[in-house]
This record gives sequence, structure tokens and C-alpha cells, in this order.
Amino acid sequence: MKVKDIMHSITRISASTTISKAAEIMDKKSIGSVLVEEYGNVIGIMTERDILSKVVAQSRNADKLKVKSIMSSQIIMIDANEDVLEASKVMEQKKVKSLIVTEKGEVIGKITASGISSSLRYGLISGSLHDHNDYMIR
Repeated sequence: MKVKDIMHSITRISASTTISKAAEIMDKKSIGSVLVEEYGNVIGIMTERDILSKVVAQSRNADKLKVKSIMSSQIIMIDANEDVLEASKVMEQKKVKSLIVTEKGEVIGKITASGISSSLRYGLISGSLHDHNDYMIR
């Protein structure tokens, strides 16, 4: 199974968006992260965890802070044609819950640990994964 088979779309927001507006967008779309852009270029990612640890836990004002001030600038990417097992290994090694999916150098989506888990579980239940040993992490 390839990463592109189970990836999700990703929401992009401006680096100058307030944290409260970004959180509202994330809540409305039921998503846990957004890509951050500046001048049309992806410059980071902001997650629910960033909001909790860098804003809420520190009693900072989410109406005044901009996304750029709390985002993570290190974006971990994976090619759309990579195997899902490899994506899982990268997540484990980097201790992240999602990877940004690229194809020909362009961002086209994201893959999440829960998405991998759901897809593999569905594949095993439906019988579309004939040899489940192929997907065991070694």
C-alpha cells in the first residue's frame, strides 16, 4: 500500500493568521494540524500540540499571537509513492504523528499515524491484505 493511497488533504494557512483563528479553522474541519505559508511558500506546520504547549499552557493570548510564532519550521516529508510501512517507520523514528506527502517536489497532502492504523486494520478485516506479515514492523 502506498502513502498516496491513504493520505488526507491538508489545510494551508497564512503565517500571519492568529492562533485563535487557526484553532477555529482546525476545529471546524476536525483536523490536528495545518501547513503554514508565507508568500506562497510552505514555511512550517502548526499542530494542536503546539497550541496546547506554546499558548494555552503558558497563558498566552491566542487572539494576538500569530501562527508563525509557535509553528514548527521542521517539516518531515515523505514521497507519495513510498510504502505505508516506511511512513510508519519514519514517524516512529522522528517521534511525529504525521508526515507531509509530496509528489515531484510539491506538497499534495499528509499521512497520519491514525490513518495508517485505520487503513491497515481495514485491510486486514476486509481481506485486501492477504499476507499481514508484510505490514508487521520489524
